[in-house]
Amino acid sequence: MHLRRTRLLVAPVALVALLVGGACSRGDGDATRAGGGGSTSTTVTEATAETTASTEAPTTTEATTTTAAPTTTTAPTTTTSTTAPPPAEPELLQSGVEGPRTQKLQEDLERLGFDPGEADGQFGTKTTQAVWAFQALHGLAKDGVVSPQLAEQIATAPPLTMLRPDLGPTHTEVDLDRQVMLVWGDGALELVTHVSTGSGVAYCEQGSGPNATPGQEYCGDARTPEGDYRYQRRIEGERHAALGVLYSPVYFNGGIAVHGAPSVPNHPASHGCVRIPLHISAYFQGLVADGEPIAVFRGGTGPATPVAAPGGPAAPPPDGAENGG
Repeated sequence: MHLRRTRLLVAPVALVALLVGGACSRGDGDATRAGGGGSTSTTVTEATAETTASTEAPTTTEATTTTAAPTTTTAPTTTTSTTAPPPAEPELLQSGVEGPRTQKLQEDLERLGFDPGEADGQFGTKTTQAVWAFQALHGLAKDGVVSPQLAEQIATAPPLTMLRPDLGPTHTEVDLDRQVMLVWGDGALELVTHVSTGSGVAYCEQGSGPNATPGQEYCGDARTPEGDYRYQRRIEGERHAALGVLYSPVYFNGGIAVHGAPSVPNHPASHGCVRIPLHISAYFQGLVADGEPIAVFRGGTGPATPVAAPGGPAAPPPDGAENGG
């Protein structure tokens, strides 16, 4: 929506040195004389017998072969997820459903200016409230259920038009009958949201919170006054009134304000204020400025059409309006 102000294994064969030493013995030149006289008989006693005996045995050098054990690489363990996929979306989309059709619905609503929350495919309260607003503006029952036909209608819907174009390009429209609010800035639709306004029932309730008088009953008329107003003042954060907490209120008629609330049902339920969803109140003050027009009117229950400006003066705030919404 348009806002104004603002992933070497060496295995050698042994070098065998066969050192065969042929150690040659020789005689010491001694002649053995047999018999006396001059007859010298040379007797080859043991022809170098000892020489052969003294031959050294060959030395064998054994090559040491080092064989490295092969490295074994363990394959990574693959974990197979057994998480079951989410169930398929039913034909009718409504609170609690999730899936791609719901995400498409959220994107279509956002394109039209609604705020269904993040387009995450989760059909929750924010999406339900956005569907309520679309249904109300098109004269449909506000049940928050999206049939295939309604999903197609939302997907192909043309841009919304102003209900009170006489207020100029920048203003806020609160339709009490349809329980919707549209915020326009410079002619562009900045927000359309479901609201809950005054229940219309007189009340007397015990106060609570730090600003309530202990034991005192607070009474008033739970009406949201019709008329043309202007935003007057605002309080950032929480305002603790006698009958509850107002989140980021912007006042436009005495104690009557547009403010966030934890409970924004699909019917009028406030003490007189205009309740909006909490996630919208977190940025609503950045959409409007003090002094800008805000009109509160009844536009009927059929499809939204431009509404005539009221003929009389704006109604004053109801009794008890200062006690909270």
